[in-house]
Amino acid sequence: MPAPFRLSIINPSAIRFDGDVDIVVAPGAAGDLGVYVNHAPMLTTLRPGVVSANAVAGAEAKAEAGRVRFAVDSGFMQILADKVIILTDAALRPEDVNVEEARADLRRAEEALAQKRGADDRAERHALAWAQARLDVTQRPV
Repeated sequence: MPAPFRLSIINPSAIRFDGDVDIVVAPGAAGDLGVYVNHAPMLTTLRPGVVSANAVAGAEAKAEAGRVRFAVDSGFMQILADKVIILTDAALRPEDVNVEEARADLRRAEEALAQKRGADDRAERHALAWAQARLDVTQRPV
C-alpha cells in the first residue's frame, strides 16, 4: 500500500475534505490525473468532473477510511510531494447532489448546446460537463 499524503478540497465557503489519502484521481484539463505520494510537483487546472481518493485512517485524519468522491466544478490542483490541494468553485459529495435537478440541468445544457450550432459554446459545454459530473458522482464506483 502506498504511503499516505494529505488531500484538501476547498471551495469558497468551506473546506470540504481534509485528510490523509493514498491515491487521488482528478479531472485535469488535459485528462485525468492520478497522484501518489512523492508525485512530481505541479500546478494544473481542473475541468468539471469527479475527484476520487482512498482515505486512510490515522491519528490526525479528519475523515473515516474509505472511498471519497466529489463532483468538482472547474478549479486548480496543486500537487506537492506530501500534499494535494484542490481549489474549486463547487465540491459536492454524492449525498449533496439533487439528481433530478442535475438531470434537468443536463437537458437544458444539451438543448442550449444544440441551438448554438458552432457558435461560441464554451458556457453551454461547461454547464453540460458540470451537470454530468454531478450525475456521475452519484453512481457507484466500479
